[in-house]
Amino acid sequence: MTRGPRRRPAAALLAAALVLVATVACARIPTDGAVRDGDTELENVSEIGYIPTGPAAGASPDQIVQGFLGVAQLGPTSTSAFTVAQEFLTPEAWEGWDRYARVLVLEEDPQVELEDIPADATEATVTATVRVVATLDERGMYTEAPKPSEQVVPFRLTREAGGEWRVAQLEDGLMLPTAFFGQAFHPTTLYFPTPDLTWWVPDLRWFPRQTWRTDATSEILAGPPDWLEDSTTTVIPEGTSLAIDAVTVTDDGTIDVSLTTTIAQASAEKRSLAVAQLQATLAEGEGRTVVLSDGNTPLTTAGTDALSVPRTSGDALAVTGGRVVRVQGGELAEPDVPLPLAGLDPTALATGPGDEPVVVRDGQERVVRVSGEGAPAVLISGTRLVPPSVDRFDGVWSAQGSQLFVALASGDVISLDVDWLSSRTIRSVRVSPEGARIAVVSSGPSGRLVHVAGVVRDAENVPTGLSAPVQVGASVRQVTQAVWQDQTVLALLGNEADGDGAVFLAGVGGLAGQGGLSRTVAGVTDPRWVTASVGTGAMLAVDGGATLYSRQSSALWSMVSEDVDLVAYPG
Repeated sequence: MTRGPRRRPAAALLAAALVLVATVACARIPTDGAVRDGDTELENVSEIGYIPTGPAAGASPDQIVQGFLGVAQLGPTSTSAFTVAQEFLTPEAWEGWDRYARVLVLEEDPQVELEDIPADATEATVTATVRVVATLDERGMYTEAPKPSEQVVPFRLTREAGGEWRVAQLEDGLMLPTAFFGQAFHPTTLYFPTPDLTWWVPDLRWFPRQTWRTDATSEILAGPPDWLEDSTTTVIPEGTSLAIDAVTVTDDGTIDVSLTTTIAQASAEKRSLAVAQLQATLAEGEGRTVVLSDGNTPLTTAGTDALSVPRTSGDALAVTGGRVVRVQGGELAEPDVPLPLAGLDPTALATGPGDEPVVVRDGQERVVRVSGEGAPAVLISGTRLVPPSVDRFDGVWSAQGSQLFVALASGDVISLDVDWLSSRTIRSVRVSPEGARIAVVSSGPSGRLVHVAGVVRDAENVPTGLSAPVQVGASVRQVTQAVWQDQTVLALLGNEADGDGAVFLAGVGGLAGQGGLSRTVAGVTDPRWVTASVGTGAMLAVDGGATLYSRQSSALWSMVSEDVDLVAYPG
């Protein structure tokens, strides 16, 4: 007898493979004694716990695959889930399966289908059809797909001597729907110091929740990713690794990091920076302190000033009625010193930290400094120059075609040749607050793309080039502008599926929530310009009717003023 193909929508994949237990930590309810007023506070309900279950006797091949997928999803969150997942596989398949080689982030649960097989078959093939919206590599680096792509993932099963089906061959990695990805993987910001040891450069990764501190420490020891390698430095001696494959947190909040003896080669000052680096990465809030040890011996450190995390410094400026004003507390205010715009046609605005320098794009042919002695002064000339950006070294960035220009504080103008931009037209540039990264919007044969690259600088902090980039916000259509909204988040001006303009948030390495995917920030119709403040979550947007709107943190947009032409936070 032949069994026909069965396609099982795995919408209840977890329910089919698990028993859910809601765990509630609360005070004990007395069962005897006198009635009295209660003074015990109940703790909040904790996360939902999952109890994985193994294969049922007599399960069909598709049921085995379905059960395995459901249990494997829990592996990053449960110490026992992968032990149960092993029961669905043959010993050889279990030994050969690299569970974290890749993670496919899915639009929805897999659709599991069994091929036609005779009743007495000893082998079978089951396929899982999935729609992939993002991927995660073995180092926890997240990449969003431009659009969902359908993939067919095969599983080969064999019938064992006892008559039970088991998976004998499968591809490496995990598959998780977006709804569960954020529960299984912990978004973790690694920090690497700038070469001048004054700022932290953030790098967002995703690690299994059960082991995220251990994995994050291993990646810190491995050094920055390729795209940040020449924009950051390391204070940990090469070859240093974890002495034991675990980073533990004690009851008093101490984070114990035990490293191999190589760490002793670092000076006390560099060990202090290493502790600060691990503290910034692992602590997550108050009350936890990193203690570094060489094996079992705590290491001495020297006091060091804390490095700064990326943060916008200063108020936003706006252009209205032919003059520059300050945006303060949802209102417009006159600046301390008037800035001359007479004779200029301001089409874009930028400012550095502390309002210096303040520059405008004059038409599309010039970038002009309108603050300081001798203003106005032409910094960059060209045709179709993109809106400028100012870095923390007072360097003013713009571009023409595929060419990047930087007007230095010294007055010199340099041009950067970037290989990956050679066949593209730059539309927008924005340097991050610490000056180590740049967001670039460009158009070319592959369409409109957003990239983030490392800024390579010489010993005098003069830019000399850009690293190979990472793509960000791949699912956002027709992006015209990108600005830094948070340490590893960009605010993008792009289009919805229906063609209407909108503001989006996109993570450099994924966005916390919604499976790491980019998302719309609703509330402004027909936005034409957006700017943001790193560290506060504040954003400002100007719509097609020249109305300025403000959004503080995650609050709704509110109107600030009408007849506003341009607006810009420092950066």
